[in-house]
Parts: sequence; structure tokens; C-alpha cells
Amino acid sequence: ARAARGEVLAKIAASEVPAVSGPPTALQERLAAAADHRRYAQWHRLSPLLESLEQEAEDELLRARESLTSVTAPLAVRAELRGRLDAYKAKVARHGLAEDPVLIERYDAARRMLWSAPCDLRVAEQAVLRYQHAVADMLTPRRPDGPQDRRGAGTGTGTGTGTGEEGETR
Repeated sequence: ARAARGEVLAKIAASEVPAVSGPPTALQERLAAAADHRRYAQWHRLSPLLESLEQEAEDELLRARESLTSVTAPLAVRAELRGRLDAYKAKVARHGLAEDPVLIERYDAARRMLWSAPCDLRVAEQAVLRYQHAVADMLTPRRPDGPQDRRGAGTGTGTGTGTGEEGETR
């Protein structure tokens, strides 16, 4: 987890990467005691110590895995943003808009942010969103007579049943 934290700090800017602690000192001391008990053939002491150490080691492994997951979360976010950006680029190509200068500029800006280190995830996410919105704008059909009310009929403020009590049964 410490090595992963160093990698994250090198690749991701402006990110709150949690600190990673090492194994508890008490666990290390108990492991040393177990080694001493083994060395001096103190089996009656070693057996119960090993049983408790097994549970402590499992707990420590779980803590280390959780720590690794939280430390590497920014890399996962960056990977998700990269994937989203590439998916939208493929969508643009399918719709024949790959040469649109606005889309090219927005894509290039987002890509530069996501593929440079350190990557500011907040700024990169905004760049990806700008690209997504530009794509959505390009793919939305335009009507010459202006925007349409898409609410449909019957969505006004009607008076209802006139009873004033909802859920009333008769």
C-alpha cells in the first residue's frame, strides 16, 4: 500500500491520498515472541500465541487490503474518466463527427489532462464533462422553430378530484 501511495502521489495531483501505516508494533513484537518460543522449544507457549496471531494477521491483512483500495481509488477514477472519454470519442466517430473542430479541441484538452502526470482529477473530470456536453449538443437534433415543450399533455396544475384529501377511500 505504501508503494501504491507513492505511485498515486506521483500520478494524481490535488488528491487526498490517505497515509498508510505499517503493521502494528504489538503484532511485530508478538511475532518475535513466537520466534523465540519456537527457538527455545516452548511449545506450550507457542501454540496459543500462534492461534491468536493467526487472527491478528488476518485482521491486519484485511486492513492492508482496505488501505490499498482507498489509496488507489484516485487511479481508478482516472481510469474511469479515460474510459468514458474514449467511449465518447468512439460514439462521435460512429456519428461521423470525428472531424468537428469543437469536439477535437475538447477531446484533446481532456486527453492531455488525463494522460499527463500529475493529473488533477477535478479539472480532468470537468474537461471530460465539457466534451460529453459538446457531444450531446452535436447529437441533439435541432428544430428550426425553437425548443419544444417535451412535458406532454396533462402535466399542468389541475385541481384533482376536488376532495382535497389524497388517499381517501369510499
